[in-house]
Amino acid sequence: MKTKDFLSVLRENGEKELKIEFRTGEFLPTAFHITEIKNVHVESVDCGGRPDSYDQTVVQLWWDGQEQKDRAMSAATALKIFDIVDKVKPMKGSTDLFLEWGHGDLPPSNYQVQDIDNQEDSITFKLFAPPTVCKPIFELGLSTCSPGGGCC
Repeated sequence: MKTKDFLSVLRENGEKELKIEFRTGEFLPTAFHITEIKNVHVESVDCGGRPDSYDQTVVQLWWDGQEQKDRAMSAATALKIFDIVDKVKPMKGSTDLFLEWGHGDLPPSNYQVQDIDNQEDSITFKLFAPPTVCKPIFELGLSTCSPGGGCC
């Protein structure tokens, strides 16, 4: 999901409770907080020596360990945080959006939005953790990547 699309969903759903499902049936605690929004520029080189660069938006989510149902985040509250950030460090709407979450024995990971469940009183972003991939496999049309296989 692109950053601009995520923000549009927030705008369209105002006072609805914002829910985040990071695994099937597993949700962030009600009182989670958006603690940081990062404009990330990545410069990389793959195993075949091909350079790349791209931008992304990373939204870091946090929970203080206290379950407080009366502190559920609304779409409007989340949008206010994005607006504050955008005034200080303008975001790029065309970038891929990642939600960073980890807590307890769940290490932090960057998730992407796979689906949206829009209910009468809540909006749920259903996430997935994208796998790592070997880019040359896709770029060169290979079936596997192994030493001497033509990708590296």
